[in-house]
Amino acid sequence: MSNKVGLCEDPPLGFIGLGVMGEPMCRNLARCSGRSVIAFDQDSAPLNRLTKIGVLAAKTVQEVGAAEIVFLSLPHGDAVSAVCFGKEGLLSQLDAGSTLVDLGTSPVALTREIALLAMERSVDFADAPVARTRAAAEAGTLSIMVGAAASIYTRLE
Repeated sequence: MSNKVGLCEDPPLGFIGLGVMGEPMCRNLARCSGRSVIAFDQDSAPLNRLTKIGVLAAKTVQEVGAAEIVFLSLPHGDAVSAVCFGKEGLLSQLDAGSTLVDLGTSPVALTREIALLAMERSVDFADAPVARTRAAAEAGTLSIMVGAAASIYTRLE
């Protein structure tokens, strides 16, 4: 499956999980990245707010698989697992060479499982939990501790 967009366009960035921290992070990504952003959440309210600033609303997790870099901001490991794994899971949708970034505090065993499957699919992975508050997310001043290969970190920076 190829999710490539037109030759003159940068591929979109993706964001899944628009809760307390995710919505303001996605808003800042859309405002500051210079790229289109496609987002998904089970709750339509944050998606509706974000579409007003140009974020594209995905109807499914699979639609976000078209993104070059996908950020996850999910409340717990079970949600991360549900999004990432399985026949319709995000990791089965991402193209080789794309990047998955988990911004949550997922359990270590789950993080390792995601990293292994991502590597098998030639998808880069960064474990990047955020620290601080919603106000910091809104202001764009979160502390993000990134665990990834240097080349992945440089691309994300």
